[in-house]
Amino acid sequence: MTPPHDDPVRDASRIARAISHPVRLQILNELREEGAYVMHLTAVLGRPQANISQHLMVLRQAGLVTAVRDGMTVFYQVSDPQVLVVVDDLLALARKRIANRELAAGEMRPESGGGRRRRRGKCRCPRCSQEDRSGRRGRG
Repeated sequence: MTPPHDDPVRDASRIARAISHPVRLQILNELREEGAYVMHLTAVLGRPQANISQHLMVLRQAGLVTAVRDGMTVFYQVSDPQVLVVVDDLLALARKRIANRELAAGEMRPESGGGRRRRRGKCRCPRCSQEDRSGRRGRG
């Protein structure tokens, strides 16, 4: 018998709990490309730094993200690309269910961009600041 702490069903349940909040799904989606600084996440998601940090702590404790301190800032990345496959599958399922409900209700709406990121504020994280200075388009 597998020890309880090594039970894949229990671990899958911990992962599901960790990503079960909309903000945590948004954070994982933002970390998709190359990771992000906390200040970038606050600017992009339009949420207070303390709130973002709490959600990142849950994701970190679940082993879904890793954190690297860079002076006074912290840079987060997804720990395993498989995490994003799960996120993509959940979002695809949600879009399908929404489309089916709208179809059943007779109110099909055109797609709204498929969950693309919405920029809410100017980001001042080290990466975006460097991109702005180098003449490339900033991310925030």
